[in-house]
Amino acid sequence: MSLSSGGWAQTPGYTPDQSAVLPSHYGASQSQLGCQTVLMSVRVSVCHSGIRPLCLPGAGDESLRLQLSMDPGKSGEFRLSLQDSSGTGRSVTIAEFDLRTVKYEVKSPKCHELSLSAPPHDRISFNFRCDKEAQEWATVVTSSLREALRVAPQDIDPQRSLDVLHRENTLALQRTEDTCIELTRAIEAGDMQSASDFAATLARQHAALKIQPSARDYEDTEINLAVAVEDSSSSCCVTVKVSPHMTTAALKQQMFLEYGFHPRVQRWVIGQCLCTDQRSLASYGVRQDGDTSFLYLLSARHARLTRHVLQQDQESALLLSPPSLSLPTPPLSAASANGPSSLDRRPYATLPPRLHTSTNTGGSQRGNISEIRDLTNLEMPQLNDALSPNTASTQGWSCPSCTYINKPTRPGCEICSTNRPDNYVIPGGYRPDALELRRIQQEKEAIRQYQQAKEEERRENFARLVMMDSQDLLPNPESVDCRICYVDLKPREGVLLRECLHCFCRECLRSVIMLSEEPEVACPYRDDTYSCACSLQEREIRALVPAEEYERWLQRGLSVAESRCEGSYHCATPDCPGWCVYEDTVNVFHCPVCRKHNCLICKSIHEGMNCKQYQDDLAARAINDSAARRTTHLLKTLVQSGEAMHCPQCGIIVQKRDGCDWLRCTVCHTEICWVTRGPRWGPTGPGDTSGGCRCNVDNQKCHPKCQNCH
Repeated sequence: MSLSSGGWAQTPGYTPDQSAVLPSHYGASQSQLGCQTVLMSVRVSVCHSGIRPLCLPGAGDESLRLQLSMDPGKSGEFRLSLQDSSGTGRSVTIAEFDLRTVKYEVKSPKCHELSLSAPPHDRISFNFRCDKEAQEWATVVTSSLREALRVAPQDIDPQRSLDVLHRENTLALQRTEDTCIELTRAIEAGDMQSASDFAATLARQHAALKIQPSARDYEDTEINLAVAVEDSSSSCCVTVKVSPHMTTAALKQQMFLEYGFHPRVQRWVIGQCLCTDQRSLASYGVRQDGDTSFLYLLSARHARLTRHVLQQDQESALLLSPPSLSLPTPPLSAASANGPSSLDRRPYATLPPRLHTSTNTGGSQRGNISEIRDLTNLEMPQLNDALSPNTASTQGWSCPSCTYINKPTRPGCEICSTNRPDNYVIPGGYRPDALELRRIQQEKEAIRQYQQAKEEERRENFARLVMMDSQDLLPNPESVDCRICYVDLKPREGVLLRECLHCFCRECLRSVIMLSEEPEVACPYRDDTYSCACSLQEREIRALVPAEEYERWLQRGLSVAESRCEGSYHCATPDCPGWCVYEDTVNVFHCPVCRKHNCLICKSIHEGMNCKQYQDDLAARAINDSAARRTTHLLKTLVQSGEAMHCPQCGIIVQKRDGCDWLRCTVCHTEICWVTRGPRWGPTGPGDTSGGCRCNVDNQKCHPKCQNCH
């Protein structure tokens, strides 16, 4: 663990506006041990116009307070302090001046200026809230300044006062750093009591600290970090050399130096976490070569970055960049040593802009090639092969996105993953090297393992599906509430309906089945906005209810189906449950239950007699037999209502059940036209159009309501 106290030197890796701190004579020195009497205190806003940068908290608003105090025990000693009263509820002194070492001037009714008597003559302007308050303050400060100069005008040496103030600040900084060192040792030793005491001491001093783990806690190795860079319109992949103990802020500064991306526009995501500047890369899991990260670049407008600020930060970053980020530059020739340099100031240049000129063509060529290889900082096999003398040109395809030369057999770009061009053909005589053969084998093995895993998963899913299909009822896999009785159902206690996957308890589903009046039992799921339209399957109903109730459910379904079917006919045998759905060409129903033959024309059973004999017998028996009278009355009613008619040839009653208007008598086999109630053909029989209904003769229908009687 490392801990350091805040000083006045800029921190490498940050932009000037981030690392600027107060100069030593602005720092809040140790408070004088004497009792100070406050003469006046006012709220002001501050702007700095000195040579060195000044960063004051809340300088733009009125959270700063300007205070004038004196020591009653020392005549003529006045102190002017600047305090911050924002956030904590108490005032913190951030700058303090001896009134004898400054000059005070009234610039306007609301603006006063304070300047140091000694170099660098920094100036601070104070803006007051109103003219009255500024006038009162000017009166008090002017009179205090005259009193301070009157008491000891000969002994006042501004340079000597500044030296004393510097010594005081130096001693205070030494004590703070010693306390930081002791705190570090106490924490490393696990001494909580000593660590608490030292931390309390630093807190009383309001020391500005920076605490972070020691670099020895990380592996001191340099790794290659794969970075996917993306903005609102494009994306690419780059590789950056980093150390695990590097902070995100240092990584931003490195990307600023190498690629020109300002830290303000960088947003890093590593391990699904949005990185903060203070944390190290190792804390996000960056440990080895090939670890990946994501960098999203904001727009300059969104980051509030101006071109002027970018240029200033680039100049400062280049001046503060460590030597490790700069490349060695070759010595210039004598002719150009005193002239203007044409070297690019960017430290990420990969090739020298100029080399030694020589008239030799043999050994100098090898020397130049070795110099280029030493000066390049790229790990590219293609570049090394190209720089080697007497080697053939590298085979491969150029990436259309990043122009990287890839191996001929590689399906995608090694740098940006862009697909290989469709029109590229691998050379016939190309022989892959050992590394490429290993990659191809690994790809084939990966594809084989993927296909094998996919096939195993498919088989497992199929086996699970077969097992579930063999079960009449599917249990619920997890805890759920029954939507009818709202009882908590533990896993495998409820029933999951196959068609809609709604879950209920067994008792509620059994009640729904027994109370249902429809042959199809609908899913009972209902809420305010949705009603399930699915139904329970037959095997689910069979598994939920007893056998007797299941048989009653089947009979109920048959009864409903018979009553709702238009072409149904129930057997005329008393108490026989047999019934059928007949077609127009069928006249007899052989009941499979009672084995009786039902005449569909007469709607009765008259075995041994044809329809005419049965109707004649029925008319004879109608005098004394009530059942025969009812049947005779039914037949007359059908004829009168037009649902039946007498055959024009033999006179028996015939009926059309469905279909076209053509029908045939079951006794005399005469073809009849239903709409005309007469014979279909003329006297000579079928085909004779001289008589009958003459349908379709001269393209004329026999009746306006004819439905194809021929």
